[in-house]
Formats: sequence, C-alpha cells, structure tokens
Amino acid sequence: MVTGETSTIPLGGRPAPTRDTSRHLPAIVLACTVHKPGRDPAGNSITARKDMRHRNYPTGWLAADHAYNAALPDSFHIPVRDLGYRPIWDYRIDQLGIQGSHAGTLLVDGTWYCPNLPQPLTTATTDLLTEKIDKHTWRARASYRLRPKAAPDHRGARGMLCPAAGSHPTVACPVKRRSLGRDPRLPLIDGTPTLAGHSEVCRRESLTFTQDIGIRHWQELDHGLAPWVHHYFRLRNRAEHFNGYAKDREAVERSRTRRIRGITAQSLLLSFQIAHAGHRKLASWLDTLQTNGLPARRRPSNRHKPKNPHDRTPSGYLPDTTPGA
Repeated sequence: MVTGETSTIPLGGRPAPTRDTSRHLPAIVLACTVHKPGRDPAGNSITARKDMRHRNYPTGWLAADHAYNAALPDSFHIPVRDLGYRPIWDYRIDQLGIQGSHAGTLLVDGTWYCPNLPQPLTTATTDLLTEKIDKHTWRARASYRLRPKAAPDHRGARGMLCPAAGSHPTVACPVKRRSLGRDPRLPLIDGTPTLAGHSEVCRRESLTFTQDIGIRHWQELDHGLAPWVHHYFRLRNRAEHFNGYAKDREAVERSRTRRIRGITAQSLLLSFQIAHAGHRKLASWLDTLQTNGLPARRRPSNRHKPKNPHDRTPSGYLPDTTPGA
C-alpha cells in the first residue's frame, strides 16, 4: 500500500472547515496492489506509484523499509527516482559501514565522505549500536561529508563539494590550502598522498555524481541526523499506523471477510475495505475541527510531546539534551 496526504475530502454533505487545515490531514492510502507476501515488493510498489503518477498525484520524499533498498536498481531504485520520488532508507546492521566508493570518496551509511575519513568513523554507527562509542562521538564524522553544490539536473546528476572546498569548509586540509587557518576547531585532514598520488576528489573542488553511482544505498539526507529523522519516521509511522488501523477497523487481514475466490475479486473487495478505512479516518479527523462556527464534535487524540530530532542518534536520544531528561 502507498500512503500519502490529500487535500480533497470526499465527505458529501459535511460542512467544509472554515480555515486552511490541509497540512493537518491524516495519511490515507492512495494506491495499492494485491500480491503474495514477500513476492516482488519493489515491482508492486512501482506499479502502484505509476498509477498515482497517471492520476497526477505529487511526488516527494519516499520512506522505504529494508525490503526495498535491497532490490535491484533496475527494478526499483532507477524507476522510483525517474517518477520523481526522493528515497530515504534505513539499513540493516550488516549494511552499515563502507557501501561503495567513487573517485576516492567513500559511501558510508548512505552518505558520501572525504577519502581521509578516519577509519574508526567508517564504522561509527555499528560501534554506536554495539555500545563501543558514545552518541557524541558518532556525530563527529558530519564534518567530513561532501556537500551538495547545486540541485540535481534533469538526468539526476548532482554536483558535490569536497568538505575542504568552497567558502565555508568543514575540515582543514593541506591539499586545499584555502581551508587552513579559517577555524581552529575544524578537523585537520592528513593530506599525505598515497603511492598513486592524491585521489580525484582531492585534486578537484567538486565532483559530479550521476544517478546510477551508489544508487542502492545513497540517499539525500544523512542517515540518523535530524532531517532524516523528521522525514523517515514521520512517513514510516504513518504507513504502519494505517496498516494497524485498517486491520483493527476493517479486518483486512481476515480472509473470512471476503468469501470469494480469485485475485481480481479479492483485489476489488480489499480496495473497498481500504477506501472505507480512509473514509473513517477523514471523518474522525473532521469531527475534531471547528467548522462554520460550530464546536468540534470530539476532542483530538492525545499525543506525546515530540522530541527534538537534533538530539537523536541511531541508538536513541542524547540523554543530556532530551526534553524532560
């Protein structure tokens, strides 16, 4: 199933809200396919998203679980980006660490880093999860990441700046002398060349990464940092919440609610169940709003106070900065 937000509320006969609340709409299912569990999840996801594209739904961030970033590039990663989506991933513990390289740069936990990234920091997330390092040490490698130079072009190619290049370097490197002496707090790079000389990224200010380079693991947002936390967990929680909601309210997982054989009939009946679950959610949400000067019919659900995503690490929140700690 593909969940998303919509600004259309097909609740005929109900008064429309007096203020713009489109950004508060609940997540509902916009497309679905029926298939055996675990059978080509990537291909079925692309089928559903092509249908959404045909209906002119907007695209944006796409949060996917481990079943999708392990798919073959031709079956998922390339098509989903061609449709206009921007994937963000989580990784299994055996997928963490160095995932690839290009022109000397290192792909670590989905992000491109300087080739002189200290070796202990290449396994920082794994070491954090196994409690070999603390949460503050895990954050130390952010200075070594390559920075976007400009938005991707129409073919998906993107320019990335060396961390020692540009007007605001994040490391001090003797190979790029303009980065030296700017800030004594910047990490100092060991610029000793190898027998083959300096890598390409060290000889240049920026590199161009085409769409296919590191496509199975690369993502735009730094894994585990605040922007990734905000988008990934918001989208994944909405999807899982709707799954539970449809099971509780419409019993979609119980075959006895659809006493008919055949994939076509099952798909049709399941679509009605999912659509009715979405209608329930929208109706419940509308009851919490003040419409046409009338008081809300019910109180909104109680929610826990959200924690600051800047304080989160893959093993939990920083205990000394978490609200209420």
